[in-house]
Amino acid sequence: MHLKPGDSGAAVKTLQSGLNKFGAILLLDGDYGPLTRDAVRETCVAMGRPASDEASDEIQQAIAAHPDPFPALTAAGVTFIARAEVSGPREYRRRYKNPVWPSAQSGITIGIGYDLRFVHRLAFESDWGGRIPDSAIKRLARALGTRGSEELLAGVRTIDIPLPVAMSVFLERTLPEFVADTRGAYPQFGTLSPACRTALVSLVYNRGPLLIDRDPLRQERREMRAIRALLAAGNLTSVPAQFESMARLWTLPGLIQRRHDEARLWRSGFESLQLA
Repeated sequence: MHLKPGDSGAAVKTLQSGLNKFGAILLLDGDYGPLTRDAVRETCVAMGRPASDEASDEIQQAIAAHPDPFPALTAAGVTFIARAEVSGPREYRRRYKNPVWPSAQSGITIGIGYDLRFVHRLAFESDWGGRIPDSAIKRLARALGTRGSEELLAGVRTIDIPLPVAMSVFLERTLPEFVADTRGAYPQFGTLSPACRTALVSLVYNRGPLLIDRDPLRQERREMRAIRALLAAGNLTSVPAQFESMARLWTLPGLIQRRHDEARLWRSGFESLQLA
């Protein structure tokens, strides 16, 4: 069934699910709108085909046959975490394709939540070398290992990192490290479903794997410790409440919603978030 802009329905959802294997980070809404059209164009190029706004039967078959890029979480899990970081492809191109400084405590951040404050030079060059121009590598290197500032941001603000490039680093370099960190914090990780694994990796991606409170009076890590104990006891049904309890730590609506989405993901899987 040939698909084109303006189409809708189950076949478009299937196409969108396949496009997410290429890092399109689409919601599966069944609407062949501008976001799906752009994803089809980018995916055609990624497959070595001429860019096209339409998805022929041949293109759909090639997309469907493409292997899942990250089986531990599945393409739906990758999409969940990427969207938690940058909201979606439209918002990425509008707000995140150039470096940002998210908060006073963070460093200059590029791509899908790649915080330069927590990266040393060799790792940075290994992650991004050959993907963005050497001149951009040199400019961004000035922000490594330090908190961001308006001055640092001004020096790199014009660097453009396309979404496919950002997703390639996210899939090939960043996510494997965070999956390893999550396994270390939660030894039962490998026994969980992809949706539950994704919820844990999203949490660690956002907060880090530390389970010990730096300030015992604030008890900022108590829920993360509780999750570890619940998993060890095999009590999976009580885990979502710990994600929701962590919402007490923030006033930012985005972070509060992220914890509730992780809880929903744990309870109901990807279907509840239009990602399956």
